Amino acid sequence: MKNIFSFFIVFLFLQFSGIADDTTTVVILHTNDMHSHIDKFSSLASYVKMFRQKYENVFLFSAGDLFTGNPVVDKYKAPGYPIIDLMNKVKYDVSEIGNHEFDYGQATLNKRMEQATFPFICANMKITHQSILKQPKPMVTFYTKDSLKIMILGLLQLGKNGLPDAMLKKMEGIQFSNPIKIAKHYQSYHDSCNVFIALTHLGANTDKILAEKAPFFDVIIGGHSHTKLPNGIKIGNTLITQAGCYMDYLGVLSLKLVNGKVVSKQDSLITLVMGNHNHDDISQLIEKYNQDSTLNTVIGQAKQDLTAPDMLGNLITDAMRQKLNVDIAFQNIGGIRLDKIPQGNITVKQIYQLQPFDNTFITYNLTPKQIKQLIKYAFNLYHKNELEVSGINIKLHVNSHQNLKGIDLFDLKGNPLNKGKFTVAINNYMASAYKLPFLKKGKATNILDAETTIEYIKKHQRLNVGSKRITIVKE
Repeated sequence: MKNIFSFFIVFLFLQFSGIADDTTTVVILHTNDMHSHIDKFSSLASYVKMFRQKYENVFLFSAGDLFTGNPVVDKYKAPGYPIIDLMNKVKYDVSEIGNHEFDYGQATLNKRMEQATFPFICANMKITHQSILKQPKPMVTFYTKDSLKIMILGLLQLGKNGLPDAMLKKMEGIQFSNPIKIAKHYQSYHDSCNVFIALTHLGANTDKILAEKAPFFDVIIGGHSHTKLPNGIKIGNTLITQAGCYMDYLGVLSLKLVNGKVVSKQDSLITLVMGNHNHDDISQLIEKYNQDSTLNTVIGQAKQDLTAPDMLGNLITDAMRQKLNVDIAFQNIGGIRLDKIPQGNITVKQIYQLQPFDNTFITYNLTPKQIKQLIKYAFNLYHKNELEVSGINIKLHVNSHQNLKGIDLFDLKGNPLNKGKFTVAINNYMASAYKLPFLKKGKATNILDAETTIEYIKKHQRLNVGSKRITIVKE
């Protein structure tokens, strides 16, 4: 009922926004951060069909991160193809490149881009002769039925290291530029079109900065931060939108133009629900892709709900420590991609959802001082704890400004860890992204993270993952 009411409100707004003869209504439907979630595509297809039947100027945009998060898509014989196939069927018009588009490697991304019937865009990345990836266009142009011009500029996020949040080796030969500085180079395009849109994979906070520093965009359609903006937010004359993640919502942006000028803009979200508004062809295609008996194999049981990040982090790091026979194992919280494994049977699919990146492990011999440097580096990335651990307990001392002031390490018997050397394992994403000199000297194992967790669960069957291992003391 709530979903039908949302659609009705959007319908009424659109009905009354195009009464005058000199008025054009443009409807841009938008999604972001699908992360390989395909089960709601039939609901999406039905809404897209409804809008296209009602209005002349309807477009469908993606703000990036199509891949990584559902093994039905990620472990398919052609990784990522099912999401491209479904997007082709629904007739997307354009997609910004997200950081997780690099997860399968450049050669695979090339194939998926070639198979797509819509363009991928990004203005702040440049391909060099050392890269396999083909250069995407910085922007794309669409026209309404009455020849009004809509220009869309693509922008991709960069982390503190000046690169998107992806494995470094999968971005070799690609040069990235500051997205806000690049956006400013396109200011003149605002005067050569009727609507100027930034299709970004920057995150909501960076979108706000973009709106302040480059105030010539009519709308920013965003992604990356998985932010649900029910009606968007206004910064100056720019409307910023984002539609959550995982295909939970369809964003509906309505632009009203009079004599070719934007006079109003409104954004809302429609909830996409599995089983609602079924589109037969799409439903059958989803069912076909979901028929993978290997992924549904039961490998063990959870005695209770295993929640993120602590309980699932304990599971991952315990599996690492046992497999690699090390003293200590760390997992970055950003790499834990499930909120919960419910009590009961655990399947192979759930573990691939939990750890979808095919990370491998690197081992080191580290002193307590180096271990503290690792913990401090991770904390300072986000001004909060970013690690889970097995083999030791950790106490973090944090002041009122959320600054890390001290770190205490303890062995499993409660004794302080102040001297000696310890074998430590981390994943290869942390090893490449964390700029600590000693992380360059590790030993690569080529052992996959999800496979390690699956093996551990099979061995232990009924899991008991223990208690919280990292405590924060506010001073």
